[in-house]
Amino acid sequence: MDRQVGKPQSFKQQLFGAEHRSENIKVALSVTVFTGAVVFLRQFGQLLAV
Repeated sequence: MDRQVGKPQSFKQQLFGAEHRSENIKVALSVTVFTGAVVFLRQFGQLLAV
C-alpha cells in the first residue's frame, strides 16, 4: 500500500475508493459473519447445550 503522508483523505473516499475496496470488503464480510454467528447462537443456542 502506497499512501501519501500528509494528504488527508475524505471519509467518502476511504469508504468507496478503489484502493480501499478489498480491505472494506474484508471488514464487511467479517462483521456479517460475526453478526450471523451471534444471531444464530442466540436463536439456536439451546441445541448446542449438552
